[in-house]
Amino acid sequence: MASQAYYPADLAQENELLRARLRVLEDALDHMAPGLCVFDAERRISVCNPRFSEVLGFPEGAIHPGMTTLELVEKGMAVGDYPTGMTAPELEQVLWQNMACSDDDRQPLTRGDQVISAKPTITAAGNIVTTFHDITARTRAEEGLRASEARLSAILDAMPDCVKIFAADGSLTYINPQGIEMLQAEGLEELIGSTAPLVSEEFIELWNEVHQRVLAGERVTWTYDLIGLAGRRLHVEANAVPFRMPDGTRAQICISRDVTARERNQEALRRSEERLRLVQDATGLADYEVRMDMTILCSPRFAEQKGLPEGTAELSHVDWLKIIHPDDIAPLQEQVGLSLAHGDVCQSEFRIIRPDNGDIRWISARTTFELDEHGTPIRSIGSHIDVTDRMRADEALRGSEERFRFAAEAASLGVWDYDPTTGNREWSHRLMEIFGFDPDIEPSLELAAERVHPEDRVAFVERLTELRDGYRSTRFTCTIRIERAGDGAERWVTVNGWKADRSEGFRRIILTARDVTEEKTAEERIRWNASHDGLTQLANRASFQEQLERAIEAARQENRQAGLLMIDLDHFKQINDALGHDAGDRLLQAFADRLTAAVHPGDTVARLGGDEFAIVVPHLASEQKLADLCNSIHERLREPFIQDGRVLDCRISVGAAVYPLHGANPKDLMISADMALYAAKNAGRSTTVQYRSELRHEVQRLASMVSLARRAVYEDRIVPYYQPLLDLANGKIVGFEALLRWRDSKNAVHLPSTIEAAFENHEVAADISDRMIEQAIADMRTWLDDGVDFGHVAVNASAAEFRRDDFGERVLDSLSRAGISSDCFQLEVTETVFLGRGAEFVHRALGLLSSAGVKIALDDFGTGYASLRHLKQFPVDILKIDQSFVRDMEDDPGDEAIIRAVVNLGKNLNIKVVAEGIENMRQAKRLIELGCDYGQGFLFSKAVPGDRVPPLLAHIPQQAREQRLKVAAGRV
Repeated sequence: MASQAYYPADLAQENELLRARLRVLEDALDHMAPGLCVFDAERRISVCNPRFSEVLGFPEGAIHPGMTTLELVEKGMAVGDYPTGMTAPELEQVLWQNMACSDDDRQPLTRGDQVISAKPTITAAGNIVTTFHDITARTRAEEGLRASEARLSAILDAMPDCVKIFAADGSLTYINPQGIEMLQAEGLEELIGSTAPLVSEEFIELWNEVHQRVLAGERVTWTYDLIGLAGRRLHVEANAVPFRMPDGTRAQICISRDVTARERNQEALRRSEERLRLVQDATGLADYEVRMDMTILCSPRFAEQKGLPEGTAELSHVDWLKIIHPDDIAPLQEQVGLSLAHGDVCQSEFRIIRPDNGDIRWISARTTFELDEHGTPIRSIGSHIDVTDRMRADEALRGSEERFRFAAEAASLGVWDYDPTTGNREWSHRLMEIFGFDPDIEPSLELAAERVHPEDRVAFVERLTELRDGYRSTRFTCTIRIERAGDGAERWVTVNGWKADRSEGFRRIILTARDVTEEKTAEERIRWNASHDGLTQLANRASFQEQLERAIEAARQENRQAGLLMIDLDHFKQINDALGHDAGDRLLQAFADRLTAAVHPGDTVARLGGDEFAIVVPHLASEQKLADLCNSIHERLREPFIQDGRVLDCRISVGAAVYPLHGANPKDLMISADMALYAAKNAGRSTTVQYRSELRHEVQRLASMVSLARRAVYEDRIVPYYQPLLDLANGKIVGFEALLRWRDSKNAVHLPSTIEAAFENHEVAADISDRMIEQAIADMRTWLDDGVDFGHVAVNASAAEFRRDDFGERVLDSLSRAGISSDCFQLEVTETVFLGRGAEFVHRALGLLSSAGVKIALDDFGTGYASLRHLKQFPVDILKIDQSFVRDMEDDPGDEAIIRAVVNLGKNLNIKVVAEGIENMRQAKRLIELGCDYGQGFLFSKAVPGDRVPPLLAHIPQQAREQRLKVAAGRV
């Protein structure tokens, strides 16, 4: 290539351009922030700017191009402030070695406090272009930052709270030692990188929500549960704030602390405060505090209790004295002074006058005093309880105790009164008499317990111990047997015990004792009579029915036979009519004894009524064995009975039936035995007939009776006759009982016994009962229209009436249609109503009638089954004592005791009592003395037809009736 030719003008222009460029370079070098120095391959300075000398601390002009680095070092060592201990060549060599290091390994130069950074660059021509920077300020800042970081790390390590840093993705990037301990980890490596570390599962969703809110710039305070690596569950309170990582990404700083113990303490405090509130609510406790200046700090309940305005928080001493009853101020102040003097808790009772309504209330106070080191009270804390009701009750108790003593004396109660605070024991004179103790004996409960029957003693002592040692007011009632001291007589005693607890711990124990021997005997007799015939002591019909059912059920289960004998005493009516009822009763008793002697153990002998008896043989080996038993009975009866010097030949008719040959159930077996009995009677009596199928024709006779009854109902020949019922206290006729009669086609009047078989037919029996009720209501309507004050009418209802569930409604409807008040009508039922079919409807019917005002009378009380249970179960207003008890009450103390017990039972249950079958004045007088309410019988009147009732009322004038009974009662 040909060389380019330069002309002088061009060359000059080019030089000028170069000079301009040089000036620009020089100007740039002069104004560069770092010092710049270019070394050639021989380590000589080719170019340097002024900043180079300034950075290295050389005077201006001290450095010039051409200087070697050794000269530069020597000059620098001469200036000073450079490291010493080395020669200039050694220092030069160190400098060039440092310059040859990489940027990361190169150490800065120091000149006194100045720190200089050198950064060399080797060009293609072999020159070394080096920039020098004064990094003293940066170095100092970095040192400060490192110190700050060290301090921060120490602070974080010492913090009692857990500090964590979470990156944007939720991963843990930092945690302080306290956090490691809180999370129950062994070291940092177990936690770093985890997300939501150890947060309890139920709080994970909430943790994620909080993290997102913090990343969005929100500060969040929240609580959650975590489960540490050791398995301990902690409740944590956390403050989460936004944070920027060094790379600028969003993050979360979370400072949390374990508040498990605090939460438990707060919960315990809350429960304690709740218990205190409940105690205050339950007891009416009002707390208060008294300061040194005697100002009372009032709780809300204290202010409410004292009748202060709502919101009263303080009460001055002067205002407090205005509330206290004037008569109680001085005693209260004296008691407070004594308590302070002895260092005791002050307990007092006083009255206040409520300022809001003027009521006087009793307050029980308990106050504790806080003293300083000199024994001077600095404050007191206490509680008040309103005990007005208790104080009034104590006052009432004192009055009632006096009345109790008078009542106990009047009721023949023995009283034992024990005061544990004084140890005083009081035995009344009557109690000493009941136990048979001599007046000079010092009685005690231990001595009394020795008199208790051994079978009753343990239970009695346990009841006393429970009464004495129990923590609450306790009562007990028991009836025990005692062996009376002195005569050793066994007596029944009812003991009632109770203990009165007082708030201050005082207890008082009182026992009362009453000799109930006569009543107990009578009650047992009543219970015994419920299942036995009073005359013969045999099982009664109800008990017989129960034993027959049991025998058949047992035979069915064991696949064997059972026997039944139905027995009638032949010609007993003639004997009874000829010799009188007393002789007849004695004959029945003797006959019962012989029957009982003839049977085997386990057999049941029962009197079904009148001269009807039955024997249940539950274990029958064969029909022949039943025949052998009948022969044995006949043989025993061949021996004559001696009555009042007369020889009586007593024979019987017996009907026999065998289960299951003659009946698969009690009803069918009884029918078969009854048929056999009728056959025995028709065969001339004094014989035994075992059931056979030919006896069925006897049913025709029964059907004839039912037919007569049905025809009487159809032809309207059922008529009620009325027997008056008198109030024994004043002789007034208070009502009538409607008794069944019926007329035949010739208008002759017949007793119900002539159609008695009809009463076993439930349909006919119900029709007869309905007709009796209709006729009675019609007669009542007639009497009311005629202005006759008849009181009430009692009508017997048969068990058949209750086989339907509308009996009560039908009676009330009939009364309503006739315009007769329900209190003019009474309904009499026997206990068979409660036992027979349809008994499930009895309770509802009687309840309906009773609620409408109809009085319910229980007829023949004491002769049936479970009478006492019926009194509790059904709405009974009247008890009717069976005439069998009234008839013999003059001669039989047992009958009189039963009457007395029934009368007392009626009074205790608020039930009126009627005595049936009163035949003479002596009976009437004694019934009045016993407190019987009403009576009826031939002494007053036989039953009369309805048109004879008005004349009967007129025939016995009021005054004459009253005088008659007053004379009879001896002006009781």
